Amino acid sequence: MPKPLFYIGTASCVLLALSVAASVARQLEGAPASFLGVHGRAIGGGTAAGWAMVIALLAAAGVAAILVRMAALLAARNLFGAFLALFFVSAAVVSLTWVVLLQVRMLALVRRRLEITGSLAEMHFAAVLMLGYFVAVSFLALRPYFRIQASRFLSALVFFPLPLFFLILIQELFVTASSALVPATTPASLVFLATVSMLALAIAVHCIRHRHMFIEMTNLRELIEPRVDPGRDGRAIGGVAFNG
Repeated sequence: MPKPLFYIGTASCVLLALSVAASVARQLEGAPASFLGVHGRAIGGGTAAGWAMVIALLAAAGVAAILVRMAALLAARNLFGAFLALFFVSAAVVSLTWVVLLQVRMLALVRRRLEITGSLAEMHFAAVLMLGYFVAVSFLALRPYFRIQASRFLSALVFFPLPLFFLILIQELFVTASSALVPATTPASLVFLATVSMLALAIAVHCIRHRHMFIEMTNLRELIEPRVDPGRDGRAIGGVAFNG
């Protein structure tokens, strides 16, 4: 993995963690739920919303690069899990792109002073839910990697987003159906966002601590078998992925 891409991906994880944490703090203070250019029942105009979408796409590409590298390291021990993680990470990026395209369309309607139709609003709402689902499953698919290389806290934390997402979905269907473009603010949604923020920050810390695994060139034999130093009586050299 090229060094610039690694550091961009790590910075993107930190940016994601801080952005989600700031969103949680605003919602705790009573602000409506928001996502990029959408704020509750309205969509913001001006250049701020456009820049938010551009930054979101760039950050998503950086985070996806880190997760794909983790999937590549996982492939040495769990090829099915690696392909599963690659599929869900790709689906999350596609879902975010679809959300951005819908918001661009809504921004164009707002600038022309046209009404946002109900079908467009429902499509955006469903796209946001789809993005949340693929993000939650992407973390869960990478659990075998976290279980081997990361801490027990991180490997256990990846279990939480998916049940929380299903709880949000059940609440939207049967309890507090939101009339906004994004799901309503509920304790489940706040905990979901807080968990995603903690996971993103923990992944960034993990990348910095184990940056040799992401930057150095490795092949399948190096990932499966420990390297041996003849000058140390044949003892294995640590630092290669999955040596423990």
